[in-house]
Amino acid sequence: MKRIRLLINTSALIGILALALSCGDKIVGTFYLSEEALNYEIDTTITSFRMVDNYGITEEFYLHSDSWGTNYKYLHEWGVDGNAFGETFYVKYYSVLNDFSMTYVLMADVDHSELEVEWGYKDFVRYNFDKKKVVHGTKAKVMFYDSLRVKDNTYDRIIEIDYTDVKDKISEDTPVRTFISGERGLIKFTLKSGITFERIDY
Repeated sequence: MKRIRLLINTSALIGILALALSCGDKIVGTFYLSEEALNYEIDTTITSFRMVDNYGITEEFYLHSDSWGTNYKYLHEWGVDGNAFGETFYVKYYSVLNDFSMTYVLMADVDHSELEVEWGYKDFVRYNFDKKKVVHGTKAKVMFYDSLRVKDNTYDRIIEIDYTDVKDKISEDTPVRTFISGERGLIKFTLKSGITFERIDY
C-alpha cells in the first residue's frame, strides 16, 4: 500500500511540475554573446596553420566548412514555444595527418553565454561565463590567461582546458591539455601519450 501511495504522490508531483512549466512565459527575443564571450571570438580569416610535435613532425590544421557552410557566426533558433534566437559563433578544425578534429562554439542564452569545446566527437566541455564553471561534459578545469608564449610567438586571450585530473575518462585522441587563443585559435595541446603539438604559424 505504501508503494502505491508513493507512486501516486510521485505521479502527482510530476504532473504539477509539467503544468507549472507549461504555463511559463514564452521565450521571445534575440540574445547576443556577452562582452566577455566576444573576447574569445577566433579570427576566421586564418583558415589554416601548422603545428609541430616534440618529434619534429609537422601537422596542418584547417577550418572546415560543413553543413553550416562558412557562416561562422549566426543566429540559432531555439526549439521552444515562441520566437527566440541565440547568437552563436562556431568553428571546426580538422588536421591532415592525424585526423584530429576540434569544435569550438560560443553560444548566447537568455541571461548568459557559454563556451563549448569538443574533440573528435567524443569528449566535450561546456563552460558558463556567468557562473564561471563547467556546466556540462567531462569536468575539466577551464582557465583563462592574458597571454602565452608558444615557440617564438606570444598569443593573447588564452583559454586552457585541462583534463589532467579526469584523464581516465577521456579518449586517447582527446588532449589532456588544450590551449586556445581567443584571437588566433588553437595554439598548443598535449595528448595522453605525452606528445605535445605547438603552433608554428602565427
